[in-house]
Amino acid sequence: MAQGYTWGGEVPCERLPPSISVPFLAVSSYLELPPVATYAALNLLNWRPLSDGIDLRQPENLEALHTLSGTDDESWFYVISNAMEARATPMIEMMLSAIEAVDREDSATVIACLGRLRVDLASISRLLERMDERCDPYVFYHHIRPYLAGSQNMEAAGLPRGVFFDLGNGKGSWRKYRGGSNGQSSLIQFFDTILGVSHKSSTFHQEMRTYMHRPHARFLEDLEAITNIRQYVDSNPELSDLVSSYNAAVSSLSSFRDSHIRLVTRYIILPSRQVAPNRAGSRVKNLAAATTQVGSHGESSQAYVGTGGSKLVPFLRTSRDETLAAKVNTNHETA
Repeated sequence: MAQGYTWGGEVPCERLPPSISVPFLAVSSYLELPPVATYAALNLLNWRPLSDGIDLRQPENLEALHTLSGTDDESWFYVISNAMEARATPMIEMMLSAIEAVDREDSATVIACLGRLRVDLASISRLLERMDERCDPYVFYHHIRPYLAGSQNMEAAGLPRGVFFDLGNGKGSWRKYRGGSNGQSSLIQFFDTILGVSHKSSTFHQEMRTYMHRPHARFLEDLEAITNIRQYVDSNPELSDLVSSYNAAVSSLSSFRDSHIRLVTRYIILPSRQVAPNRAGSRVKNLAAATTQVGSHGESSQAYVGTGGSKLVPFLRTSRDETLAAKVNTNHETA
């Protein structure tokens, strides 16, 4: 409701009335989530299976409870990620067992877990590539994506001061939040943490934890304290099978990020270069309009801003490159 109120008109509305602000802030506080469209709200808390006992790893078996656009495209956009989460669930327990295996110096188990991780990451990448089946890039770009935007770094989209949460009786405050982003998924950060991938070029990854379910964020913090797989691989360069298995898993995670970059190209960059027929001469101002202005002027992809408020393409490419940088180089294995 708040996203629709903010982004539903020709220009964004800077003020949320008390009838929305007060309950929204109360519910957000209870859920320990920021008052904005987050991955947790749009995906993790917003789905149902189409029948009992159905395979939750397949997106066609799921649907979103609520959408902003009323389209099947939007529901499909969400449940692709939900199916990825379901498919990855066994991987969490498996990689925790790999951590325990390191403590026992059980290299065979670590190698087996890394091999399985590589295969499962490839499976998740294939799920992401199914987005085209039921989510049209044009519909996503013009009718879904604008509503997912936050209020941070959204000056070009029409919110230079963020959004004012009016509490009534002359009270309230201006606030800026990042919008919904898959970077807020604890699953992606789980992969980074378990493989020892470091993202030191930006604080964005760490900031995204403040948009996660608190139990998920705390789990990642606890995981950071015990993760040991990369150190184990680095300390045993003579175990060529171990090094190869680790580097293959890292490459698989990097390939997943490549899939994400290709998705961004199809769903954001290419549509931004095509002005919607019904928007010619329009005064509509939102994330789609701002991004289309960038694309139609032929500006570099460096200028595109994601719904989370980050410089979209540079951020994704840097994350991919930092993933590859985690690979262990030895006489047995080269990057």
